[in-house]
Amino acid sequence: MWQDHLCMRKLVLFCLLLTACSSPHSHRLAVCAIFKNEAPWLKEWLTYHREALGVSHFYLYNNESSDHYHAVLQPWVDQGVVELIDWDSSDPSHFAQGPFMDAPWSAAQLGAYNDCLKHRALGKAQWVAMIDIDEFIVPAKGAKSLYALLDQAKKKGKGTVSLHWRVFGTSEVADVSEGEWLTHKLLWRSQDDHPWNQLVKSIHRPEAVVFCLVHVAEKLKPHYGAKTLRPDQVSLHHYWTRTEQYCLEKRNKSKELDPPFFEALHQVEDRTILQYF
Repeated sequence: MWQDHLCMRKLVLFCLLLTACSSPHSHRLAVCAIFKNEAPWLKEWLTYHREALGVSHFYLYNNESSDHYHAVLQPWVDQGVVELIDWDSSDPSHFAQGPFMDAPWSAAQLGAYNDCLKHRALGKAQWVAMIDIDEFIVPAKGAKSLYALLDQAKKKGKGTVSLHWRVFGTSEVADVSEGEWLTHKLLWRSQDDHPWNQLVKSIHRPEAVVFCLVHVAEKLKPHYGAKTLRPDQVSLHHYWTRTEQYCLEKRNKSKELDPPFFEALHQVEDRTILQYF
């Protein structure tokens, strides 16, 4: 059964890549992310989006990482799947300009996103998803449904498509061992009406965007529109807490946020992503 499922995933991936080859663009769907010290999580994130969804290219902006990220990414770089760009938030040339910049990190992040759309993905990728390493695009009914929705949006003149967050808690998982997937073990999330689940991240057509913010396109070129997909079509699983250990170390669980906040992230069992494994 497992082998049959793996063969089917490979067939779907092949069909998606074949369709991309028939397009004037090199990539039907690419992903852009900026990261810092995310080495333990990169392999799962890349593998999922590559093998389950058929993402053919990743624009990854390294923001001053000091961990072993390069060793993790090198095989992907060698294959031409990952384009790795050093992007320091201490370099003003990497900053996006505007009144909405409240910190060097924000300016550098938006600088990376807009550099990707204007100088790297333009003419090469039909769509580029702007997401983080703790976010996973999850179509409810398979990868083909995502591409069908993107094709439909393009035909209707949409330049950007937004996906609602579904924010997950730790599921009381202490940690993940080497070889285990975080997404296999964290299966409890917040209710649909949780305030964070009203937020979105977006997938853009590079030629349509004048300027993008972290979550949405701030301005589109004339004649392009925006569309938000329903969560029962596609959602963005956001593993903000990751594991209990990570949450204690990185999210200051015991200091800044009270127990009811974390309890609210453990209300709904969601196994949607498991269809891809």
